[in-house]
Amino acid sequence: MHPDSVSQTGVDLVKKFEGLHKLKEDGKVHAYRCPAGKWTCGYGATRGVRSGTIWTVEEAERRLLEDLNDHAKAIGRHVHVPLSQNQYDALTSFIFNVGEANFKSSSLLKKLNQGLYDEVPEQLMRWNKARVEGKLTPLRGLTRRRTAEGALFSMDAKLASDGGDIMPQKVAQSDPKPLAKSKTMAGAGMAGAATALSEITPQIEALVPYSDNMKTLFLLCAIGGIALVAYSRFKDHKEGKR
Repeated sequence: MHPDSVSQTGVDLVKKFEGLHKLKEDGKVHAYRCPAGKWTCGYGATRGVRSGTIWTVEEAERRLLEDLNDHAKAIGRHVHVPLSQNQYDALTSFIFNVGEANFKSSSLLKKLNQGLYDEVPEQLMRWNKARVEGKLTPLRGLTRRRTAEGALFSMDAKLASDGGDIMPQKVAQSDPKPLAKSKTMAGAGMAGAATALSEITPQIEALVPYSDNMKTLFLLCAIGGIALVAYSRFKDHKEGKR
């Protein structure tokens, strides 16, 4: 029902986001204290690591594979639906990052065990925050990692050629609205969308380069939308419309 171990694809995903830290000029990987104060070595390994621990790069990679497969045991304990290799790898990366206890109590696991595979990527994205100065804050690195895990999990979803959803051959649009009403709705939509987008800017910034001016852009869109609504309302009133 589940794969037996994480694949190289899963290992490479975790290596990309964990990073190999403290690789020094001697070609060896040295232990260091992480921000939480724990002695850490290689790709985030802590078990058995102490001050003075030194590994070769090969030893760090072997340890990562051992740790990933150890964390993946949580899948066998808690997931009761079949998984593909990509789905297994994505969940292994997630559990390696958040821990078994968080995975066990998550709504992600509940939905997955209900067979709601398509909802898993959205549930993964809910885990993109960490406490910064006591406040839960979206982090770019976590957002990118959750996005990558969600993409890997969804990679085996059926497409039309595999017997999945059939694309309609005739696509319809709703009836057009009167011009004045369309302007009002468009303006309100612009303002509302810009306001909503400004709230999720941290997530977007993590995925879109050169986004320093995004909040300013959203603000300008909101102002433009509000102005369009006001103009349309003024014109309607002048023409005796309500």
